[in-house]
Amino acid sequence: MSTTDHDDRTSTGRPSFRDTVTAGLVQKALEPVLRAVRDEVASARREIGERASSAKTGLVLTGVAVAFALTTLVALAAFVVTLSALVLPLWAAVGITFGVFAIVTAVLFVLGLRGLRRGVPPVPEHTIRAAKDRVEQAGDRTTHGGERASERD
Repeated sequence: MSTTDHDDRTSTGRPSFRDTVTAGLVQKALEPVLRAVRDEVASARREIGERASSAKTGLVLTGVAVAFALTTLVALAAFVVTLSALVLPLWAAVGITFGVFAIVTAVLFVLGLRGLRRGVPPVPEHTIRAAKDRVEQAGDRTTHGGERASERD
């Protein structure tokens, strides 16, 4: 009794020996790849978590500093206006102080946005490079392994 290629099941409904061996070989071959993928995903999670944690701490401290800076600026503005009012009319002292503060604010805002753009989004660059290297190495091994197998035949 012969079996056809499209009917690999035995009469009992269980997979044939060939199917079982093939599945085992495929599983054994994929095991290192799956392990490498899991390792890379875990590495990416760690790297993103570290960057996010650092960014969170930085944002909280920056928020507190901004609150203190605003309070200080209000006091400084009042001081500058008071001193300028000794020499100029009050409206001129307030206008000049406002203009200077507006220009400084605009410059600092632009510089701050540039800094944020450099750090966002947090991309796990190290993990991506390592994953690419592993894929290249796996491809090299597969290519060389296939050549050796054909040489044996």
